[in-house]
Amino acid sequence: MDLYFHRRNLLALALLLTTHIIGASELYRWVDENGGVHYSDRVPPSQAQQPRTELNNYGRATREVNVLKTKEQILQEQQQLIEQLRQKRLREKEVAADRALLTTFNSTEDIDALYANRLQDLDTYTESNRRRLEKTRDLLAKTEKKRIWYQAREYAVPKQISDNIKEYKQQIATYELLIERNLAKRKKLEKKYKHDKHRYRFLTSESESE
Repeated sequence: MDLYFHRRNLLALALLLTTHIIGASELYRWVDENGGVHYSDRVPPSQAQQPRTELNNYGRATREVNVLKTKEQILQEQQQLIEQLRQKRLREKEVAADRALLTTFNSTEDIDALYANRLQDLDTYTESNRRRLEKTRDLLAKTEKKRIWYQAREYAVPKQISDNIKEYKQQIATYELLIERNLAKRKKLEKKYKHDKHRYRFLTSESESE
């Protein structure tokens, strides 16, 4: 029985290919809900959502339609969509940044002046923290000497001395952290300064050429 249906399908395909070559119409192959294989130049409305294959004049598959996708394919498509959205947002962010550059500054000298002030403010704040750090380190060293004096004589170290040492160490850690953060901010600001200046030159030269 299977051989009979197989031969019948091959015969139907041969006849359809002959008609297809003459009429140059589309040819499709699909499997219905019962597992039957069909060939036709028209897909019945009841089979429109079934997976099917488009065939060329020689009966070779050219395109798959409504094919059930694997989990890997679905995941890949989702990742591609996410990447497309990410690229779109980056582009929108870039356009907004370009608009801000052109509306905020009238020349590269304006950019130089703005970033020079910002960098100077950071440097001033960093230098202030460095002075406080050195002063606190000196206070810590002097206070630790007092503690050693008491310990060397086997006296009880006054609570105020122990509290001061603890407080100075905390202050030193805070100043060191502030200085580290300020240096990181300065590095980031320098990078943005170079980017904005380069981008502004590009945008203004591009608009002038137009």
